[in-house]
Amino acid sequence: WALKLCEAEEGTPQLRGKCLLQRTVLLLAQNSFQKAIDSSGEVMRIQPANKHAAALNATALHKIGRKKEAASAVTELIGAFQRSEDQHVQDELGAPLELVVSLLVEMHRTKEALRLLSQLLSRVSGPRHQPLFFGLARLYAKHGLNKDALVLKLPQLCTRPPDRRTWDLLKSMAEYTPAAVEQLLQSYIDEAGPGRFTHVPQITEVMCKLPFGAHGSAANKALKLLQRCASQVAPDRPEDLKIIVEDLRAFMSSNISPAVRERLPRAIESLLLSYCEALTAQHTADAWEMPGDLMKRAFNGQPPVVLLEQLQRSCLRLPLTSEKTLWVVFRHLSPDSGVALVRTWLLQNDAAADVDRMERCARH
Repeated sequence: WALKLCEAEEGTPQLRGKCLLQRTVLLLAQNSFQKAIDSSGEVMRIQPANKHAAALNATALHKIGRKKEAASAVTELIGAFQRSEDQHVQDELGAPLELVVSLLVEMHRTKEALRLLSQLLSRVSGPRHQPLFFGLARLYAKHGLNKDALVLKLPQLCTRPPDRRTWDLLKSMAEYTPAAVEQLLQSYIDEAGPGRFTHVPQITEVMCKLPFGAHGSAANKALKLLQRCASQVAPDRPEDLKIIVEDLRAFMSSNISPAVRERLPRAIESLLLSYCEALTAQHTADAWEMPGDLMKRAFNGQPPVVLLEQLQRSCLRLPLTSEKTLWVVFRHLSPDSGVALVRTWLLQNDAAADVDRMERCARH
């Protein structure tokens, strides 16, 4: 129908070529190999440099039993892909290259397939070529080809510090080259530490894409990493607490095993408890405010009693000169808990007779 419309409307050769190409794909899928050969031949007469048509033609020739012609056509296609002046190979990574690699493997010309992919891989020179790299990686994986070249190239495409494109690439490559991705992640993990937890959420996200390994599930490894990071969190850097707690919360809503998920609330509780125990009057208002805010969010407004009690015990260590800090914490407590805390704090500091202070307490 589309071809008839092209003829009736005097469509351009390019449009007719596209219609013929789609017809060839359908004919090949229907095992109408001779018709596919004829149809692809028409495309090649209109567009001699069309690699997709040539690849479809070679595939149909191979399927129909014309092996020598198919082998010759594939060899010509290899040369076309390898031409150094061809700057549009990325646009042709879909069906044409996939058909050629499939034919080479089917013809037991695996070494040639590897050589072709390796030469195309050599054109990948930086992060901007990540789509080309990923397309080639998919072909390596699909046909079970040796991935050594991919493993060597992967670090060259990752920036330091890692940017969004780097994380997207690592997530995509986790399935194809898990060992290489894990090695890169380890280098980023080694760089993480107090005040340098910015990339931990991205690291754990990539870790969860890795296949099940000898040391347990990917989610279990990610949880262990977060627990290790949590042990380094201190009130001196309240932002670290926020990063780790928020990542643990995100983890809870992700697709992980129930065995790992049920450990997450306890991990959050343990982290917040240790943090609150370490709070002193020397820490900033932000350091004091952070746990109260995170408690409410992490536990849907109903934090465990043990956390509230520890936060209140920490507040009772505050001297009268840190009254403003007390009010920062007060905002995140329930009315009853807040009133009890203020009353105890005033009595403990012998401030019950301080009229001005009592008035401020009443206003709060």
